[in-house]
Amino acid sequence: MGCWWRVGGLLLGALWGVLIAFGQQARPVLAVGAFGGTDGALAQQVRQRVVQALSLSSQLRVSDREHARAVLEEQRLRETGLTGKSDTESAPLPPAKWLLVGRVVVSGEQTQIELSSLDVRTGALLLGGTEAVSGRRAEWETLALRAAERIHRRLTGYALPIGIATEPLPDEGVPPGENRYDYASSPYREQIESILARGWMRLYPDGNFRPNEPVSACYFAALLQRLQTHLGSFVEYQPSEPAQPIRCGQAALLLAKASRARLPDRRASYLDIPDWAKGVVGRAHAAPLTREQLAALLYNLFRAMEASPPNTQGGAP
Repeated sequence: MGCWWRVGGLLLGALWGVLIAFGQQARPVLAVGAFGGTDGALAQQVRQRVVQALSLSSQLRVSDREHARAVLEEQRLRETGLTGKSDTESAPLPPAKWLLVGRVVVSGEQTQIELSSLDVRTGALLLGGTEAVSGRRAEWETLALRAAERIHRRLTGYALPIGIATEPLPDEGVPPGENRYDYASSPYREQIESILARGWMRLYPDGNFRPNEPVSACYFAALLQRLQTHLGSFVEYQPSEPAQPIRCGQAALLLAKASRARLPDRRASYLDIPDWAKGVVGRAHAAPLTREQLAALLYNLFRAMEASPPNTQGGAP
C-alpha cells in the first residue's frame, strides 16, 4: 500500500508540474526591447526596473530581448574562437505577442518616462498602447514602477502586486496639452470638468480621463492626504491592498471624516453615508469606485462645504 501511495504522489507531482508549465506557456509573452532618450544611463536603469516590475505579473511572460541579445552575441564570439567555451547555452526565445520599448527624457530636474507597446505581428502601435509618467528626476524609480503598472493594466486589465498608484496625481509633471473629452457621455461630466479645473484630478498624459476606470486604494490615499492638508484635518488610512480598487462606501466615509472640521456632520452613525454622497454611492456601497464617481464625490463635497459655515461641533459618534 505504501508503494502505491508513493507512486500516486509522484504522479500528482508530475501532473502539477505539467499544469504549471502549461499555464506559463498559455500566458502571452511581452518582449522588452531597447530604451533610449536624452540620458542613456538613466534609460537603462529605468528599463531594468520596468522589467523587474513586469516580471511579477501572473498574466504575462516577460522576455528580456536585450539580455537575450547579449547572450547570443557571446555565443557568436565563442563560435569564432575569440572567447572560451561555456557550459551555458541560451534557451530559444519564446514567440512574443507584444513588444515594449521606452524613452526617457530629462529636462533639468524633471523626467518623463514613456512606454509604448506594439503588436509584434503587424509592428503597429496598440490602440492606447502608450503610457507616460513625469516627475522629479530623483523619483525615477517610482516613476518607472508607475509606468510599468499602467502598461500592464492596459495590456491585461490586471494590477501588478507593487502597490503603486497608476492614476495621474495632481502634481504629476506637465499636464497634457489636449483634452480628448472621453467623459462627454458621462452623467458626471459637469462634476469632472469642475474637479479638473480645480486641479484635484487630472487627465492621463494621452488626454483621456478614463471615467470608468476603478480608483486604486493607494491613489485614493494620496488624494485623501492632499485633502487633509488643504482642510487641516487628519484621518488615518493605510490600505492593506494598495493596488486594489477602493469601494464606493468606504471612499465616501473617509471623505466625510476628513471634512468634519468644515462640514456639519448630521449622520446618526459614523457608518451612514453622508447626504452629499448618497446620489453617487446609492446602494452600491461595496462596488469599486470609478474615476467619474470620485470626481462627483469631490464636487459634491466641495459644494456642501461652500454652502455651510465652518463646523464647530464634534462629528458623529
